[in-house]
Amino acid sequence: MRIGSVLLSLLLLGGCAQVRTVPVSGERPGPGAPHPRFGTPRHFDADLLRFRLAGTQRGAPGPRLPAIPPPRHVDCRQHKCVALTFDDGPAEYTGHVLDLLAAHHARATFFLLGQMITDETRDFVRRMAAEGHEIGNHSWDHASLPGLSSDGLRRELDRTQEAVRKATGVRMRLMRPPYGATNKAVDDETKQTGLAQILWAVDTLDWLNRNPTVIAQRSAAAKPGDIVLMHDIHPTTVQALPRLLDALDHKGFTYVTVSELLGDPTPGRKYTNR
Repeated sequence: MRIGSVLLSLLLLGGCAQVRTVPVSGERPGPGAPHPRFGTPRHFDADLLRFRLAGTQRGAPGPRLPAIPPPRHVDCRQHKCVALTFDDGPAEYTGHVLDLLAAHHARATFFLLGQMITDETRDFVRRMAAEGHEIGNHSWDHASLPGLSSDGLRRELDRTQEAVRKATGVRMRLMRPPYGATNKAVDDETKQTGLAQILWAVDTLDWLNRNPTVIAQRSAAAKPGDIVLMHDIHPTTVQALPRLLDALDHKGFTYVTVSELLGDPTPGRKYTNR
């Protein structure tokens, strides 16, 4: 028992040493700031600790692919549901986004670019799966899909499907067309490959207006059933995330993945909200 206590202490200290923050200019973390690895001091997440504790023991056999939590059943007719989505990663700030979501017990959907899944970012993808987030296909390199040949379109989707499958074992069921650009050829290909097309109801324009306050205000205007578009590649979006989560918490929202929001999305069909 004493060995277990020592290991737990070392793991917590190790997590504190590794954290990276993206502070808002002039802002200091307060008493409710997220614990770097396991939630907040007030809302300690034992499940996250359990996942990470198993993975840190030297010599202990571990799964080749991440252990994925069982599906949740959230009735969005009874709860105020919102689906937060993040595009264009995984990248430098993705780990901090995952920490902030964990602190609020929030699940989200990440639409990944296949070319961004590298040796440096693969652990972020595995962590998404392990922590119950949904992973979606955002093409290989952010090409405008309607302008591609049928073979080119298929390669954009298939290469990303394979990259995520190798990293996590997950077969993605959702895709987001880059720029929101789609046409009948994209409809037909996604229907054939079993991918629903996910657009959005709330566009934060975080790629254009790099202002955390504006991003948080636009996100907090979401209505029940909305899909919110953000990008985890911009530091200003990460800076906005604690504010928008606090605002949506105050309004009583439940954070769900896109599939939890929609139920059973139909391949090829386009969705903007519930």
